[in-house]
Amino acid sequence: MSSTELNEEYLDEEHVDEASVPVPDWHMAILEERMARYRTEDKTKWRTWDEVEKELLDKLANSLKD
Repeated sequence: MSSTELNEEYLDEEHVDEASVPVPDWHMAILEERMARYRTEDKTKWRTWDEVEKELLDKLANSLKD
């Protein structure tokens, strides 16, 4: 069994209590900054995942043609 499989098995069995995992202050600062930006940004300018995915696949297809 690989280490990835062991990790997945361990996590699948819910041995980890998420509340007991410490979150560094700098992580929280980044999250707070991003949430503030999320609340104030014009969401009509955002793109959907489908739009982003199509753009990436088009770029990949074009790069393979060359």
